[in-house]
Amino acid sequence: MPGGKGAAGAGIYPALANNPKLEAAGYPITVVLHGLKGMPPVGKMMTDEQVAEVVNYLRTHFGNSYEEKVTAQEVAQSR
Repeated sequence: MPGGKGAAGAGIYPALANNPKLEAAGYPITVVLHGLKGMPPVGKMMTDEQVAEVVNYLRTHFGNSYEEKVTAQEVAQSR
């Protein structure tokens, strides 16, 4: 949803905005790579570099300020 606020309706989509679960980089890496509940494993269609960029974006936008960068190597290790 706009601003990463999440949504509820046909399913529950947790907010990305100000989400403390994004602090541990392994969590969003795993969710992007393997999916979670209603979210498909979109990382299977992406390179390690692309997954790292998505995770880094999520961790530094929507009110999140987790500045430590995720690397493509970390993503590869999580596949």
